[in-house]
Amino acid sequence: MLLNAFGLQAQSTVIWSDSIVVVPTSLPVTAPRISFLQNGTPVVTWGTSASSTSQIWCSRFENGGFTAPAPVVQSPNSPILFGFGGYDMAIYGNKIFVVFEQLAGGIWCVSSSDGGQSFGTAVLVQAPISGGYATISSITTDDNGNPIISYIREKNGAVYEVRKSTDGGLSFGDPVIANAPAPGGAVCECCSADMLTSGDSVWIVFRNNDQNIRDIWISRSTDLAASFDIAADIDETDWQVNTCPISGPRMARMADSIAGVWMSQASGTARVYANTLHAGKMTVGPQMEFLTDGGVTVPQTFPDIAAEDDTVGIVFLEKSREIVFFHTTTGMGNFQQPGIRIAKPNHTLQWPTLGFHEGAFHLVYVDATADLVLYRRGTLLSTNSTVEPTQEGQIQIFPNPAPDGSFQILCREGMVEELMLWNLLGQCVHHWRGLENNPILTLTGTLPGIYTIRVKHSGGVFIGKVQIK
Repeated sequence: MLLNAFGLQAQSTVIWSDSIVVVPTSLPVTAPRISFLQNGTPVVTWGTSASSTSQIWCSRFENGGFTAPAPVVQSPNSPILFGFGGYDMAIYGNKIFVVFEQLAGGIWCVSSSDGGQSFGTAVLVQAPISGGYATISSITTDDNGNPIISYIREKNGAVYEVRKSTDGGLSFGDPVIANAPAPGGAVCECCSADMLTSGDSVWIVFRNNDQNIRDIWISRSTDLAASFDIAADIDETDWQVNTCPISGPRMARMADSIAGVWMSQASGTARVYANTLHAGKMTVGPQMEFLTDGGVTVPQTFPDIAAEDDTVGIVFLEKSREIVFFHTTTGMGNFQQPGIRIAKPNHTLQWPTLGFHEGAFHLVYVDATADLVLYRRGTLLSTNSTVEPTQEGQIQIFPNPAPDGSFQILCREGMVEELMLWNLLGQCVHHWRGLENNPILTLTGTLPGIYTIRVKHSGGVFIGKVQIK
């Protein structure tokens, strides 16, 4: 069954910050990745390629901006990078792992123990393959912080191999073929995969190749990647294509399900589709597609997904230059319409990647025209006019949104002792002390946007959101 991706739901909106420059670079940029340290700090990695050398870089969001890029790969290693990726990043606590392919040198993993400020010596995962090669790697970590790595092994046919570490990434065990439960015994030779772990379970999503039917499958291990015993086809398009489309799937964990997103051109036009898979039962839900521009068929590709419980965000490239974002807070199949379009006249935007953490989406993408890697934060906001209080009935903010920058803090009892307001960059823009009860605040000159508000009063501490229009 093919559904569009929109349904009736309680309304919510995502308010996006202005774009923040991660780094300016005139070099060709590999698709970035974003994840989060233990304290919620966003970490971005990306690759650059010059005529003779390539490098992977890492930067953290601090004090309203991004830190100076730190080189990830140390000499004599040199990564092979592709526009769509080819390398990957995973974070456990404050430890960052990056996996990459070295020119004629197999698959390597390097880590940082200081939150991405510096990286150590790379560890060999897969040695060079005589008469073949290993390429396009992905990484995740288990619940103890041990990296698990997948890569394409090409020798008389392409398969996805997985190797795991039991010592924090100092060494890796024997390979296991992850796509073995899927039909055909082969995978698409240059489409990236994605992995998730939970407890002893490991899932890998990949583009399978069964006599050139290149559908998206998810394979599962229940013994921490010692074997893969079952796989499910989440893609109903049955796209038959003789060459690799160079667009791999992505997935994210919801409550008891896995949400996957991918591109297929089975209809004649490259379209983005999504589906869910029950993580334990391995049963597949109804397939969805994303209609934009009133349903006009326009090319879409390079999707990414981020999720937490029933909140899901999906982002993809459309018309080869614009980025489209959809979200839902009530599970797959209920994406709000219309999506949000991020575009700039006469500019080509590329390689969107998405994260979700503590009620906010985090988008990183490349402006190929301006030679910039850019970041935007999207705060998820209910359209309910009242911010929910920490203690029932203690505090309300009215009106919210505040159309002229004026709003009142309404307290059922007690006095407001202190009030602080932060913008989306984490900067404190207002700080008041010794306010009267039920104060009316006028924020003259405050830019429109979503602000975090912290109110300390005799009844406790309240933290919420206020929208200034």
